[in-house]
Amino acid sequence: MDKGGELEAHWRGHVDAWRASGGSQKAYCEQHGLRSHSLSYWHLRLAKGPGPSGARSLLTLVPAVRVPSVTSSTPSLSLHSPQGWRLDFAALPPAEWLMALWAARA
Repeated sequence: MDKGGELEAHWRGHVDAWRASGGSQKAYCEQHGLRSHSLSYWHLRLAKGPGPSGARSLLTLVPAVRVPSVTSSTPSLSLHSPQGWRLDFAALPPAEWLMALWAARA
């Protein structure tokens, strides 16, 4: 066991013993010659879970899948207004529809 593991095991023993005692951290520390802020630090650190060496990852690595790029010969269209709205079209709408939209903007 490395020094970090030994230190963690030492303090885990004290934290577990303090909890089992049912007393206050201050009283436990006075009985065992410990600094109360050290016990408090280790209590919080151990409650958070494993440290960096054994940390539980919030991310899961998954294999990357290469997808061939899709090139489209169909033109697309994006309309932006000064009011902030935006319309995106994967393909051009009919010209009549665009003219009706343009006429209705006023």
